[in-house]
This record gives sequence, C-alpha cells and structure tokens, in this order.
Amino acid sequence: METQWIVFASVLFLNTAMALVIATLLVRRHKAPGLMPLVLMLYLLALWSFSYAMITLSPALEVKRFWLRIENIGILTVPALWFFFTIQYTRLDKWLNRYTGALFFIIPLVSLICIFSTAWFGHYYSSIQPFSARGGPLVVKGTQLYFVALAQSYSLNLVAIGLLVWRAIQYRNIYRRQMFVLVAAAFIPILVNVFYQLAPRVIPAFTFRVDLTPISFTVSAALVAVGVFGLRIFDLIPIARYTVMEHIPEMVFVVDSYNHILDANIVAQNILKKSPDEIIGQHPDHIFRDWPEIVKQHNLTGDVREEIVIPGDPSRTVDLVISSLYDRFNNVQGRVIVAHDITEHKQLEQALKDTNQSLTDQLNENEKLRALLQEQAIRDPLTNVYNRRFMAEFLDNEIARAEREQSPISIVIIDMDNFRQFNDAYGHKCGDIVLQAFSKFLVDRTRRGDVLCRYGGEEFVIIMPNAVLDVAYERADEWRQGFSESVIRYEDMRFFTTFSAGVACFPEHGLSGDALLQAADRALYRSKNNGRNRVTMAVAVVNS
Repeated sequence: METQWIVFASVLFLNTAMALVIATLLVRRHKAPGLMPLVLMLYLLALWSFSYAMITLSPALEVKRFWLRIENIGILTVPALWFFFTIQYTRLDKWLNRYTGALFFIIPLVSLICIFSTAWFGHYYSSIQPFSARGGPLVVKGTQLYFVALAQSYSLNLVAIGLLVWRAIQYRNIYRRQMFVLVAAAFIPILVNVFYQLAPRVIPAFTFRVDLTPISFTVSAALVAVGVFGLRIFDLIPIARYTVMEHIPEMVFVVDSYNHILDANIVAQNILKKSPDEIIGQHPDHIFRDWPEIVKQHNLTGDVREEIVIPGDPSRTVDLVISSLYDRFNNVQGRVIVAHDITEHKQLEQALKDTNQSLTDQLNENEKLRALLQEQAIRDPLTNVYNRRFMAEFLDNEIARAEREQSPISIVIIDMDNFRQFNDAYGHKCGDIVLQAFSKFLVDRTRRGDVLCRYGGEEFVIIMPNAVLDVAYERADEWRQGFSESVIRYEDMRFFTTFSAGVACFPEHGLSGDALLQAADRALYRSKNNGRNRVTMAVAVVNS
C-alpha cells in the first residue's frame, strides 16, 4: 500500500471522527429547528467517510465493492437531510411532513436497491476499478440513474444554499454570520464534487480520478462546529421580521428620532383602519389624534409602561409600552410603541374580583352561621349558658391541664330550692322566667375564667379553674346570700327564692370529672337534707 493512500485514508478517518463528535455533542443540546436532520446527516457523513477510507485501504475488489455499497448510503441520503435541515432552520418547513419528506428519498431508495443487488448493480455503475494496480480508491463510471441521483443531490444543495443566502440578506448581522457559515459549509463539497465529475471531461489531460468530496467535508464539519459552538446556531434561532411584526397580537409602531412612523404591523393597521401608506411617514400625534392618552404618553421622555383607556364604542383598555431604540454608540435612534389590548383581561379581572368578593361574603356568612351553629350546639337554648355536653368536655380538659400544672379546680353544683312550686302554681312560663333570672344573676357574678353550665332542670354547675376549695366555698356562699335577697318579677308578681349548693375541689375530692361531680352532688344533697339555702363542702376522699 502506497503511503499517499494511507495518508488519504487517515484524513478520511479524521473526518469521520469529527463528524461523530459534532453529532454526539449536538444530540445533547436542547431541541431546535433543524437539529435532528443535521445530526443524522453528520452520522451518515461519518459512514460515508469511513466507507471511503475502507475502500482506499482494502486490497480486494469485492471488499471494495462491499464498502462502496455502504458508502452510498451516506452519499445518497446526505443531500436530502441537508435540505431538510435548511428548510427547518430557516422556518420554511410548514409543508414538510413524513409523506412529503419521503418523496425526496425515492431516487436514493431506487439507487440503493440497484447498488445492493448483484443482478442490478450495473444499472447504477457501468464499471468500477481500482485507481491503480497498487490499490487506492475506486474509479467509477455511472449510468443514467447515477446522473439522475447526482442531479437531485446538486439540486437539493443549490436550493438549500439559495434559501440560506436569501435568509442571510433578511437577518441582522449576527444571524447573517450564521447563515454565511452554513452556506460555506454546503458550498465547498459541491465545488469539489463538481470538479471531480467534470474535470476529466473538460480537461482531458487531468488523470487524478479520486473523489475528494469526503475530504472537503472535513472543512465543512469544521465550519459547522464553528457555527454551532462559536456562533450558537441553535441558541439564536433566526426569526424573520414578519414573525415578530405580523404574528403578534399587539399593535406595534416603530418611530424614528424625527417622530416619523417607520412601520406598523397588520394589527395596528386593522385597528386604525388605515393602510400602510396612510401610516408610514406620519407624525404620531396625527395618527393617534383620536387616542389622546397615547399622544400624551408618547410625548413624555424616556420609556413608558402604562395602562390607558382609549375612547371608542365600546372603550378599550390597553397596556402601553414605549421603549427607546439605541444604536451601538448608545444614541437614541427611535422608539417602538407596543399597545396590547387588555380589555377582556381587565373585564375578567373585575369579574374575578366581584366573584371573589361574593365568595368572601358567602364564606363570612358561612363562618358566622358555622360559629352560630357551633355556639348553639354548646349553649342551653333557654338560659344561653353552656350546656351539659360542653361542661363534660371542658371539665375533662381542665382537669388534664390542672394535673400537668399541679393547680386546683373547684366546681359548684347549684340546685334551686322548691323550684316546682313556680311551675305548679304559675305555669312553666313562670318557671322559665325564674331560670333565666337565676342564670343571669350567676353570669353577672362569676369570674371571666369561670364557666357556667346548665346541668339539667333547675341544676347548674360552675367550673372555677385555679380556685381552691375555700375560695370556691366563699364565692358560692356570697351568691347564695345575694340571690336570696334578689327579686324575680313575673307579670305583676314579685318572687323571692333560694338555692342550695355543693362544692368540690380537684384533687382532694376526685381525680376525674365524674368523680368531682359526684362529690359535689353528694355535698349538694347534704345541703338539701340540712334545710336548704346553704352551701356544703364535699368530704375529702383518697384516689376517688
């Protein structure tokens, strides 16, 4: 094997490695228009270069024929993938789908069927032979199908180059650099391949029949790498002017430093009901004369962000943004006016506020009702003091607290003396009046922390947290004496009555709520048995 062919194959292997590295790095990048066709193209370019290197290094013709077949997978598909990359990258791919895309692979597929078929191989290549007796690449001659595939390849590459050049003219400088790099990457292999195809026919003395197209792709791969990692081709996807100006829902105006309108998008034209010729070149004060708020904001210096109302039937609310445009020397070159109609948003916002207020009011009402229902559940409906259910729960909680804090709790059970006489003599209504008067008397004289409960019938319980037995007894006796002197009025009558009470204290008389109530109840009955109208202390017990 001659040294020149080893060097030639080494360059092809280098091209293979570069294509694989760039493709692998691109796969890890975020999804962007044209990315996947470019990645597939680079992998197939690697296959093309590697196969061409193996053709060059292989000694036997049949082995060369095998690698020629593999090589053509890349040769025939790379142009279509490059074309797909171009139209996706330039955002001209609305027509492209799996069906239209498949049409571009008809000629490559027919060609590959012929190439891989032993019987039909001659329908694509009329002859293949080594470059020299000492080896090297193959010198091939193609049939009509070969030149049809070649024509498709040139056509797709030329159209792709044309699209890139056209877009480069439209885009700003940073996008133009990207486009021209891609144009160069596509153009170099075409020039080399054209030279390879035409040189022997145009220059008969030229005998170097080696296809340098894969070598040229080494340069192309380097240019793609510069475009991807230096100019950030997939980070700064070009967006055409019409995409920005014509496809956003806001009114957009561009005004120069002399206050002449330079541009207005289709939304602005429709809202103003004016053609571009009626808008371009006019002063904003004239164009916006029916919208005085925009005129006012535009005449202010500096940038503006304001919600304004523009008159009409109906009036509209817009979010107005006026921003200055600067050149590279930080000089103001003009201003851009963007007016976003937020009328529906404001109406929805107000409707949401109204709904929220309504829900808040309803929640407040529900909370009041819930609190009322909760209060009613723990209150005695006749006297409005706490009921027996609440008393039991509260007493257990207080005893648990007192046990933790080593503090006393006293309870007083009160029973009105001779209460039945009111019901029997004057009716139940009179009895209810007496109970209400008695409960009010107790409410007015108990401490803030004391809890008054109706235990049942004419019996009441007063829970006195942190009160020792002597204090509870003294308080109960004061109530007894005060109530015996109180007057209860019913219709035109005046009544005097008394009560009896029993007092018990935690922990002396019991370690649970039930035990404490039983001790106080026994003391109450001793008061009853000893003549009523008196207060009696419970008898101390151990571990009751």
